[in-house]
Amino acid sequence: MSTAIANSLIVETPRGPSIAGTRITVYSVMDLIKANWSKEHILQFMPLTTDQLDAVYEYIEENQEDVERSYERILRRSEELRSYYEAQNRARSPFPPEMPLEERRKLMLQKAAAMKASQAKNENHDPARS
Repeated sequence: MSTAIANSLIVETPRGPSIAGTRITVYSVMDLIKANWSKEHILQFMPLTTDQLDAVYEYIEENQEDVERSYERILRRSEELRSYYEAQNRARSPFPPEMPLEERRKLMLQKAAAMKASQAKNENHDPARS
């Protein structure tokens, strides 16, 4: 594939370099490349043509330093956000963090069943319905 064709298939967007006509960024494909997915597997997983995927590989090769630097920054930011929201969810959870997931699930199901029973009781004894 010529560089001109590859360059026309990769466009700069606010999300970073993306495949023209899609919302797929080079970094999204890079996740799969870093996970050692084959080109065939990537094509099965993502709605891309062979030319589009080849353009991503060519773009990464031609801009390797910038792409790697941006990719690492994205990964760091993603981890920061994941940690932040995990802490927020833990702080808001009515369950202690060390409680096993299966025990939490049982308690949530019991609470849902109790709420459902309470609603049914209220519907059956609603003075407005009498």
